[in-house]
Amino acid sequence: MTAGFVVNPSREPAVQCAGELARWLQARGVVVRLQEDVAPVIGLEALAAPDAAVGSADFVVAFGGDGTLLSASRLTAPYDTPILGIHVGGPASFGFLTETTPARAPEALERVLAGQYRVDERLMVSAEVVRDGRPAGSFSALNDLVIAKGALARLLKMRISVGDTFIATYAADGIIVATPTGSTAYNLAAGGPLIHPAVRVIVLTPICPHTLNVRSLIIGDEERARVVVVTDPRDVALLTVDGQVGFELRPGDVVEFARAACRTRFITLDGANFYDKLQTRLRLGERFGT
Repeated sequence: MTAGFVVNPSREPAVQCAGELARWLQARGVVVRLQEDVAPVIGLEALAAPDAAVGSADFVVAFGGDGTLLSASRLTAPYDTPILGIHVGGPASFGFLTETTPARAPEALERVLAGQYRVDERLMVSAEVVRDGRPAGSFSALNDLVIAKGALARLLKMRISVGDTFIATYAADGIIVATPTGSTAYNLAAGGPLIHPAVRVIVLTPICPHTLNVRSLIIGDEERARVVVVTDPRDVALLTVDGQVGFELRPGDVVEFARAACRTRFITLDGANFYDKLQTRLRLGERFGT
């Protein structure tokens, strides 16, 4: 059996936990693969492997916060590899996507090795950028794909269609195209709805629209949304992938959004469910300071 490790190298607790569990797994006959830029940080250079080898392991363990899980999802999705998330994030991290903690990780891994777990499959969203009639970029995300303005405080103009139907032209700071998993992230901060991850939809949420009658639009996962950037050539627009990868857009670019062909698979161990996490991690409905 092989285990791939995705580690946030900037967090010492994550590095320490990964080193301990790598040795723990090796003692049980499991082959451990570390990303090439992380292996030296952990002090296990001999376990370094290309990203494809890490992502195609029998299972992947992600050490960090939700950002680490998002990176791991893009690595594993092409191979249908399940991910076990260990929450070793900082104090500002919700750990909404993670399954267990460092203290409980050995017990969790014992269950994984014994096959005593379930797999929670999550929808991903894709973006195809077409420029001058030709493909210019292709991306997939677990949380969201976002078209947003650059550093200058100028509104973007975007023409939105779903299928063959024109919806509206938005003047806004941008637009978020989120999955149900991503509904608790940037979409939530922008006033979008919370969606259970089992619901197969995609939500389009404008960012600070320059009008009072624009709201989030939820579409089925079989539909395609199209955004045409019709903004001024002086403006800068970026397409960001899970807040971690950026691609610069130009006026006239067409971005087509749809359900991705791949998916993310999370290992679950009968821990907190979606509603538990809303209350315990996002503190849904609570008034702070009372």
